[in-house]
Amino acid sequence: MTMTQHTSRRQGAHAAAPATDQAPAPGFDPDERAVQIAAAKLRLVTDRRLGKVTPEWVKALAAEKPPRRHAS
Repeated sequence: MTMTQHTSRRQGAHAAAPATDQAPAPGFDPDERAVQIAAAKLRLVTDRRLGKVTPEWVKALAAEKPPRRHAS
């Protein structure tokens, strides 16, 4: 996998997230999204400590609130 393919895949995963005012897309996993948001927050801290620039898509993902889980 090339770097371009890897970057596109990551950005594609972020772009596929449902908007907060819409119903989740079929197959959308709120737990998976919560993990992605937590990872983005960790990357913000790591990049800051290492003096690296964090991509805007990571900042946007970290700013999201985890989706609410529906009680079963």
